[in-house]
Amino acid sequence: MDKEWLNMVYKIALCDDDKEYMDELEKMLMACRKQEDTLEIIKCTSGEQLLERNVDEEDVVFLDIQLEGMDGNEISVELRRRGYQGVLVHCSGIFMPTPETIKISPYRYLLKQSETEEIMKDLRDILDEIARRKEVYSIEAYYMREKITVQVADIMYITHHKNGKSVLHMKEPLQKLYSEANVIAPYSFKELMEMLEKSDFAMPHSSYIVNLHYVSRLTEADFVQVGSVRLSVSRAKKNEFKKKIMEYFGNKYKRKD
Repeated sequence: MDKEWLNMVYKIALCDDDKEYMDELEKMLMACRKQEDTLEIIKCTSGEQLLERNVDEEDVVFLDIQLEGMDGNEISVELRRRGYQGVLVHCSGIFMPTPETIKISPYRYLLKQSETEEIMKDLRDILDEIARRKEVYSIEAYYMREKITVQVADIMYITHHKNGKSVLHMKEPLQKLYSEANVIAPYSFKELMEMLEKSDFAMPHSSYIVNLHYVSRLTEADFVQVGSVRLSVSRAKKNEFKKKIMEYFGNKYKRKD
């Protein structure tokens, strides 16, 4: 049975130079929400206008790929560079994922010409994904013996520490902030995997837990690229990890038959 998400607030940004499309998308989103949920929607007609706003608080950004000026791919790159970790959805009249799109790692690609019911199915999936991410949002950790709160989306990968604890390796924009000592989580791998069950984390090796959002490549030589770090994939974990990777990226690039 699906879990009920009560009193959920979804913060949504729409960016498209077609105002009628944004209005229609807003109507469909409203139709997809549960009665008790609230949607807070902002609309921008250009990438430049979107980037002027503080979108860090937005749960999802819907981006038209074929915008004038900065296109959707360029805006997505800039959002990720600034550290945005919300859900990215690319919208276009033509399905055309590019190498840049793969690197950006949007959650879903919406075809504007799809049937309304198909689009609404995708929108329900997107709202469910936001709700799933909200369930595990932060965990307790320690940095230089001081208690801190770490956003799960900011963790690239996790390694073992002594006494059953774990080391959290943060995303690259935060590495300078935590450069003087390890960020220690007072949890074992087993405890963390239970906590992160509904997040996109998997184990390529008994020594690592990785955030699949930061995985850019899985090589045939049994290594996985996580940000700028290359980690080994064990033979025992390879098939299961590869399945997780395929499921994760498969959800992003679903095509309509």
